[in-house]
Amino acid sequence: MPGLPDNILSMLTQFPQETHIAQAYLQPLDLAPDESAPPWVVHGARGAGEPTLPDGLGAVAFQYWPESLQDSRSSEWNPRNIPGGSHPIYQWTHGGERRISFTSVFTTDTAPDEDILDRLDANADFSTGVQSSSPYEQMANRGLMSGLEMGKRDVDLRAVVAWLRWYTYPHYGFGDDIRAYEPAKCLLVLPNTKLGHRGSDYIVCVMTQCDVTYEAWFPSGFPRIIEVALEFAEVIQEGTKVRFHDRADMIFASSIGTFLGTRGTTR
Repeated sequence: MPGLPDNILSMLTQFPQETHIAQAYLQPLDLAPDESAPPWVVHGARGAGEPTLPDGLGAVAFQYWPESLQDSRSSEWNPRNIPGGSHPIYQWTHGGERRISFTSVFTTDTAPDEDILDRLDANADFSTGVQSSSPYEQMANRGLMSGLEMGKRDVDLRAVVAWLRWYTYPHYGFGDDIRAYEPAKCLLVLPNTKLGHRGSDYIVCVMTQCDVTYEAWFPSGFPRIIEVALEFAEVIQEGTKVRFHDRADMIFASSIGTFLGTRGTTR
């Protein structure tokens, strides 16, 4: 039997043994003037008057990459009928909506300790929405976790629903400021997808749908598996700026001839 090459071990160890899994995530944009940061970010992380959190602060990743994603875009052409004409004359009026939709799944493996759940509910201030901590955080501190990594395999799905639904609610001012501020916009990021019209991996959008399906529960009633049907509409405004999308910016389309070039002409 021929011997293995002397450098077989070094050849095997030259390559990573674990595949890097990309993460899709959301980052909040355009908060209300009196909102220093979203509730999952340390208070005061955003400077006064800054519409966007700096350096990706406030970004939260989905637990799993979406299994499928729908990307729809329309363009409005209105027909003008010509007497005696074989066809109407079409006149372009405006670009239509672009909508991104997908279903995101979230799961948790460990059933929370019911005594901890009861204690957290007893200490929660529902008038302000303040809860002392997550049941998983309490269990980890007391050594009650099953060894799984909190935040990847054990997720408080109630917090997931609140995080996503946060993007659909308005914010109301305090004191004499009784205005209603629109829900925050978001940056939807999916690495290596080139979803942006300029070839970026992100789009600025608003959340237009957040439908939650509870697929499984623990005996205590604590959610175990949920599916969230999400829909986003791409927007061209951010802060006080509006910028329409120009097809001249779609430079990523320049490489399509390398893959799908024509072999002849038809006219």
